[in-house]
Amino acid sequence: MSLWSRIINVVRGDRLNREVDEELESHIEEAMEQGRDPAEARRAFGSALRHREASRDAKLIMWLESLLADSIFGLRQLKKSRITSAAAILSLALAIGACISAFRLVDALLLRPLPVARADRLYVASRQGLSFNGIPGTFDGTEYPLFQLMRDTVKDQAELIAVSWAQRVDLTYASDQETEKAYLQYVSGHMFGMFGLQPALGRLLTENDDLKPGAHPYAVLSRDYWTSRFGQDPKVIGRTFRMGTGLYEIVGVVEAPFTGTEPGTVTDIFLPTMMHEGVTHADWSWIRTLVQLKPGVAAEPAREKLQANFRSFQEERAKGFTGIPKQKSRIF
Repeated sequence: MSLWSRIINVVRGDRLNREVDEELESHIEEAMEQGRDPAEARRAFGSALRHREASRDAKLIMWLESLLADSIFGLRQLKKSRITSAAAILSLALAIGACISAFRLVDALLLRPLPVARADRLYVASRQGLSFNGIPGTFDGTEYPLFQLMRDTVKDQAELIAVSWAQRVDLTYASDQETEKAYLQYVSGHMFGMFGLQPALGRLLTENDDLKPGAHPYAVLSRDYWTSRFGQDPKVIGRTFRMGTGLYEIVGVVEAPFTGTEPGTVTDIFLPTMMHEGVTHADWSWIRTLVQLKPGVAAEPAREKLQANFRSFQEERAKGFTGIPKQKSRIF
C-alpha cells in the first residue's frame, strides 16, 4: 500500500474499520462455501479483533493516527473547561511571544553579523581603564581628533570608520509643521563604500561629504525609514528637514538590510560626522571607532600602533587635568 493511501486512511477511521470487517467476513463466507462449518471456520480463522488490528497496522501510519487521536481528545478536553483553556492558551501565547522576542534580541546582539562586506575583519576599538570617578571598566568612546590621529597612523594596515551612537532626535520636514522623532547616526562619509553597500535610491555619502566641519548637510535614509515614513516615494530625493538650526538635504536611501551599526536599533537617518559639533573637541568622546583590517594584516600589529597613539593623546590631554587618577588603557 502506498504512503499516500496510508495517510488518507488516518482520517477515515470508521470507514476503514468497516472495510476491514467486511474483508474478514468475506474470508469466513468463502470457507463456508467450501463446506466448512461456520463455527469451526470462525474458530480456525482466530480472533477477529486481532486480525482487525493487524490489518489496520498495515493500512495506517500508526504515529500519525495516534497524533490525530490525541488531538481530538485534547480538543474535547478544552471544550469542557473553556475559561481554563482560554487562560492556558493566552499564557502559552504570551510565553511564546516572550521567547521569540528574547531570541531576536540575542540574534541581533550576539549571533548575526553586520550585513556588510568583510565583516569578519571588522573590530571595535575600545579601552580598559578607570573612569573619572575611579571606577574600572571598558569604554569604546573616542574623541574625533584622536580618531583622525589613529586613522592616519594605521592607514597602510586598516581603514578606520567613525560612527556615533544612534540617538533619537526631533526634526521637522519643510512641508510639515509638526515635530517628529527619528533615530539618527553620524558616520564617516566613506563608511558606505567600505561596507560594500549600495543605494536603493539616489546616492550614498562619500568621503568628499565628510572633509570639512559643517560643509555638507546631506542625509541618507535607511530603506525601512523610507518605506514607513515616505511609502517608498522616489520624490524624497531633494527633500529637506530641519534639525535644531540646521537644514539637511536627503540625497539617497541605503539598500536593505543595513539599518546602522547599533545592534537592536534601526537607524533612520545617516549624516556625515563633520556635521556634528563635536568634531573639533578633544574632550568629547562621542564616536566609536570601527577598524576594518586590510587583507593579510593581523590585528595585533595594528592594535599596538593604535595603543601608542591613544596613550600619547591621553597623556597630552591629561596635562590639563587635576585630581584625576592615572589610567592604564589599551585598544581592542
